[in-house]
Amino acid sequence: MKKIFIIHLLFASLVLVSCEDFFDLKPHSSTEESEILKDEDDAQTLLYGMYSTFKSGSSYGKTLTVLTDIMTDATLATSDFSNQMGNMYAWNIQPGIGEIGGLWGNHYSGIYLTNKIINNIDGIEGEKANLERIKGEALVGRALFHYNLVKFFAKAYDLNTAATDLGVPYMTENVISQPTRDAVSTVYAAIKSDLEAAVELLPNNPQSDTEFFTRHFANGLLARISLDMRDYDGAINYSEDVINNSGCRLLGGNAFINMWTHDSGNEIIWKVGYTDTDKGDAPGYNFLNRNYETSLPYPDYIPANWLLNLYNQVTDIRFYTYFKESATAFGWSGYLVNKFPYNPELPPFRAGLNMPKPMRLAEMYLIRAEAYAMKDMDKDAAIALNSLLDYRLYPNPGVIEKGDDLKELIAEERIKELIYEGFYYHDLKRSGLGFERVPQENTSAANDLRIATGDFRWVWPIPTSELNGNSEIEQNEGYEN
Repeated sequence: MKKIFIIHLLFASLVLVSCEDFFDLKPHSSTEESEILKDEDDAQTLLYGMYSTFKSGSSYGKTLTVLTDIMTDATLATSDFSNQMGNMYAWNIQPGIGEIGGLWGNHYSGIYLTNKIINNIDGIEGEKANLERIKGEALVGRALFHYNLVKFFAKAYDLNTAATDLGVPYMTENVISQPTRDAVSTVYAAIKSDLEAAVELLPNNPQSDTEFFTRHFANGLLARISLDMRDYDGAINYSEDVINNSGCRLLGGNAFINMWTHDSGNEIIWKVGYTDTDKGDAPGYNFLNRNYETSLPYPDYIPANWLLNLYNQVTDIRFYTYFKESATAFGWSGYLVNKFPYNPELPPFRAGLNMPKPMRLAEMYLIRAEAYAMKDMDKDAAIALNSLLDYRLYPNPGVIEKGDDLKELIAEERIKELIYEGFYYHDLKRSGLGFERVPQENTSAANDLRIATGDFRWVWPIPTSELNGNSEIEQNEGYEN
């Protein structure tokens, strides 16, 4: 098992926890473990710190939701855009870029907190069921942090090369060291192990619309990684468990629309729980960038026409929920991304401030449909896809496609359902697909970009901060240290 203790990441993690006295401690290089984690309340406080890391713009606040899809052909920069996220948008990806180091540092800070809980909770005082729940949630967190890291900093899972492809260090203990990179297959195996252990600890009762990890989120993540690994039976079984036992239900009509505005509804398996005091990044800010003097938006990025044309713009509720036609402060009108329209219960005047929803039940139906299709079980795949489309299309004409046409339809429905939730970029990567941007009206000429399937930049570089502090870690191909 890998061990690490990076001082600057440790202190970055501590400032994320809101607690008056708990972290009023001497430097951790000299603090005894028993002084940090003594009872159930201490463990719960550390767990809240873990959840706080997900609110960061380096996590689901921006990078893991909108940034990746902004990097694809689904989005174009406007002719007057502010160049926020401009390097990543242009694929000028370098080890020293803030988004690269931000994701790495944010996640390993979170991993530090999960390890603190997992490795010390068994010997502390508290109610057994609560201690098991806390440990289970920490195990899910550790798995999720590493899963996000390996998706960005390593090649997509390939059955033929996963045992030799470089992944990321899978950290299970907090001590000073210079870890090397584990193989992609090793990282995925450790993720599965943590999730399976968590399922045994977490309560087995229906839970939806929650800000905390549940047994059902763990099974949903197992379904997601099973699909990555081409374990289609596993993907079917785990997604079916979530569909049947989570208590989550697909939403349609106004309930579906309200889920995006008010961040509530029992289609949500897990959401990042922003509060009215949070001042972090608003995921949808760059789609609106509203000027409150004129009430007109200054969008940095707009949806590509091909994306808009994927939808039936009359019968598909997702089209008029995810997008809106609007005048802009630039003097032109067009369709804008409206998936983060602003939750009125959150801090006022924060354009695009809504809670990210990293897992919804809709994804489980799409995983189930894709897994069945890849097993050439077209009838079962169509049933799973129709179950979702019954809540999205009014009326749903029904799926009649078979074979490759059905697989293509499922891929399109993943785009239409999950766009700007952080999936499309990774779906292109795992499917071995490239893309080409085509400039359109009101967009910058700099949008002319083609990214091929084998482009080395699909794998992000190990950040400069890590390279400077760890002489044993190897940089990804194509990048200079």
